Amino acid sequence: MLNPNQAQPGGSFQQPPPAQQPKGCLGRNWKWMLPVGCLGLILGVVALVVGIFFFAMSAMKSSEVYQGGLKAAQAHPAANERLGEPIKDGWFVKGNINLNAAGGNANFEIPLSGPKKTGTLFVRAVSPDGTWMYERLDLAVEGGETISLLDRNVVQPPPGSSVDVEEDADDGVTEEEEADEVASPPPPDAQTLSGGELDDKVTANPVPAYPPLAKAARASGLVKVKVTVDETGRVISAEAVSGHPLLREAAVAAARQARFSPTLVDGKPVKVDGVVSYNFVLQ
Repeated sequence: MLNPNQAQPGGSFQQPPPAQQPKGCLGRNWKWMLPVGCLGLILGVVALVVGIFFFAMSAMKSSEVYQGGLKAAQAHPAANERLGEPIKDGWFVKGNINLNAAGGNANFEIPLSGPKKTGTLFVRAVSPDGTWMYERLDLAVEGGETISLLDRNVVQPPPGSSVDVEEDADDGVTEEEEADEVASPPPPDAQTLSGGELDDKVTANPVPAYPPLAKAARASGLVKVKVTVDETGRVISAEAVSGHPLLREAAVAAARQARFSPTLVDGKPVKVDGVVSYNFVLQ
């Protein structure tokens, strides 16, 4: 028998076949491991994006300005009439909330739904001093109707309502006096003085009702009302000049019912312009 390494007839040598190395796990299974690995990477990216989305939505939905706007809509009679009760919010909130050392601002949309219809609440608010002030609360109802939830005199509860509202104090003013509350404009030659702060001249001042919508939005703070007082001490005009928009109408309504001691010039009563303040404090 010839050795394979020995020369064969004709002077040629026959080399042995090279030994084959065993394949590793990747080499044996790459055909199915590659697509599985890519699928796992894609699923991981999707899970990360979904996680970031839900984190951002949760942070926005738990913010004070979001909760205030939502509660305002849920407590508003016009919103409940259109959408039905209870009103619930959805997950896909659009917009942003920005906070910084100088204050903050917010502009976003909340999807709402009720037993009757769906809608979108458009919210715009600013926070110059840590308290959110709503500049826009518009409910766009399915079908095209849009309602401003900041409209005046729409937040008073119906008689017998269980909403917790502070009652007006009894100032002793008769219905006849209230009916004649608004006087005709003063003649051009009438003298009207600037009296500055008039709080110390108040003789009767009803406590303003706390609007339920303002309570739901957690609106609070000082509201200043500019008033014109006639010679007898009655208010003939009133206009809010500062304070939260949801509280201004209640303050003006209270100011119109206030009574002041007459302002005298040379012993004669005159009209006077001034400012009265109302402080709304959440209980």
